Amino acid sequence: MSTNMGSGAKTGSTMSSEMAEQPQVLARLAARFDSIAGQVRAAAAPDGPVKGVAFLARGSSDNSALLGRYAIEQRTGLPTSLVAPSIVTVYRQAPELYRGWLLVALSQSGRTPEIVDIAARYAACGATVAAVTNDPDSALARAARLHVSLDAGPELAVPATKTVTSQMLAILAIAAGLTDESETAGFQADVDRIPAASATILADPEPVERVAKSLAEHRRLAVVGRGACYPAALETALKLQETLGVMAHGFSSADFRHGPIAVCGPDAPAVLLAGSGPADDDTRALRSDLSARDARVIEFGTGPAADAEWPALGSMAECILATIRGQQLASALAARLGIDPDEPTGLNKVTLTH
Repeated sequence: MSTNMGSGAKTGSTMSSEMAEQPQVLARLAARFDSIAGQVRAAAAPDGPVKGVAFLARGSSDNSALLGRYAIEQRTGLPTSLVAPSIVTVYRQAPELYRGWLLVALSQSGRTPEIVDIAARYAACGATVAAVTNDPDSALARAARLHVSLDAGPELAVPATKTVTSQMLAILAIAAGLTDESETAGFQADVDRIPAASATILADPEPVERVAKSLAEHRRLAVVGRGACYPAALETALKLQETLGVMAHGFSSADFRHGPIAVCGPDAPAVLLAGSGPADDDTRALRSDLSARDARVIEFGTGPAADAEWPALGSMAECILATIRGQQLASALAARLGIDPDEPTGLNKVTLTH
């Protein structure tokens, strides 16, 4: 990885401070979880049952949306999709067949022009729009039938941290709102454990700092997970890309076997994210294949071989914990390499795509 030793590592970086706020942010959102689910249940289908759920997002928000796709398909069986914004903005296809669908639009700022524009077009075609933002006064919040505020406080560092994990929790609340009211308690039991579990991780940075020392000389790496850990793998890779400028790529363990595993070797390690869910043993099984390629293997998760652990929840909520471990890795590598994580070169906090 390239270094920027002139700027010096910011041991008291804004990114680190905002990461440390996550237990409190998540606790506030967890306290509203049942209320959000109830609001979704009331607003999602004014004219009959929800036909399907579409997610509209970019960047880190897109990774949160992927968690929503998994959670909703697992819990409800409803068809879900991730909207390709260019189909509407570039190819000019009107979403006329989405009447009766729920469109979940995610934008931390609520100001990305294409997200606001597309949400309005879906609403005009009969979809119910639920916006998830950190700004209740944003254009996206005003355009939606239902707004879920993250209540995360100002986020100043370019790499998003507390708004990503709070988006993920908000998505789980939306998923709960699409189930029968009797099932919300099952979600709530997992949710109530998240703030304390995230605090446990943040109080234990040393294992990740040791991993950062071993990865500091590598310019390429893969981040791999499956099921609940797949969105976290994509988000971790994004954090490494934007914070360090490293060629990190996120994969599902299944897709990884279909060719990308070939990029790993002595100069390209793999970070495996594997928790306590039914898909995670498949990720752990990659260890032997990667070792045969002489690739260094790092594992974050709940298994006995994990280099850095997180508390086992056995549910989709573990995506939040895996994401925090990924944030720690990006932050620790930035500190080791003398890179300012708050202002990555050439990036802005709000990306105004159209």
